[in-house]
Amino acid sequence: MRNIYALPLTTFVLFATATSHAQCDFDPTITPSDLILCPNEQGTLTTQVYDSYQWYKAGAPLAGETGPTFSVNAFNDAAYYFKVEATLNGCTEMSPEVLVDGWAFLPPFVMTSDNYLFIDGGAAVFCEGDTARLILMPPYDINIQWTNNGVPIPGATDDTLMIFEPGNFHVSGATSICPDFIQQLGVTVPIDFQAPIQPVISISPEDICADPPGLTYQWYNNGVPVEGMTTQCPEGVGAGVWTVTVVYDPDCSIPSEPFIITAVDEDHNGGSDLMLSPVPTADHITLTSNASSPIGAWRLLDATGRIALKGDGLKRSLVNVDVSMLRAGAYWLQSANRASLPVIIAR
Repeated sequence: MRNIYALPLTTFVLFATATSHAQCDFDPTITPSDLILCPNEQGTLTTQVYDSYQWYKAGAPLAGETGPTFSVNAFNDAAYYFKVEATLNGCTEMSPEVLVDGWAFLPPFVMTSDNYLFIDGGAAVFCEGDTARLILMPPYDINIQWTNNGVPIPGATDDTLMIFEPGNFHVSGATSICPDFIQQLGVTVPIDFQAPIQPVISISPEDICADPPGLTYQWYNNGVPVEGMTTQCPEGVGAGVWTVTVVYDPDCSIPSEPFIITAVDEDHNGGSDLMLSPVPTADHITLTSNASSPIGAWRLLDATGRIALKGDGLKRSLVNVDVSMLRAGAYWLQSANRASLPVIIAR
């Protein structure tokens, strides 16, 4: 039976040799042990002071690298292991390996706001008056600069760019981890704007019409939507300030200019006891109660029905209203328990 304590001869010789060889009384190390380089960055590996040195990369000795330091760079040395062999007083020891790592980033990416009308030749087309938005996506968050047609935009150093005019936009930036490594977007982002369509109201002996024709219509009388008036040429229109909104394809539109119809009978007029002058006006209007009764609360509506001005003529039969700050156009004056009156501001 084989003796379990018996070893092959080669094993015994190796064991005896290993135990008879004295180990060096120093242990070389490399600092830093966790070096991570930014793209295009350089770094230095360092060991302690000994008599001689030999540096290794991926297990192979590096010719001529026999000093206490070794220079590395991201392009050649990232993702490789390094070690150094040091000799002191005739004794040689090998250091533990260290990994030189490197940061890697995806190319910059820009996201465009999705409220554009359509894409034309690669350009996102927005409606004039809308705002386009470009966003430089993470991790690019520092040293950002946007340009338009190759010219830097003053103050445009944030990750989000608000755009109000056409152009060809580009951005460069870096990450907080590697702020000196500036990356370029690589492409320009063309943005264009389309002038909105404003329908025009015209009148015929029987009705009014909106041109050019569109997909859908909504008519307003004195700023209030009229139920059922959703055709290009509605019938049965009466007195008042008329406007219309039209949806086009693609829909880039604004409401029409006000269209005033004043040929109404006494019953429709409502027999208001208010007088308004001058009409038209440039800077002020005067409200007068014919019956010398208090005018009361009043409000001035624009063509879309929004309140442009309001006030209170409580205990007064004459009120002066300053309209100099309002835009020129058609308005509608409403007072409690009275028929509305048209107001025209012209300059």
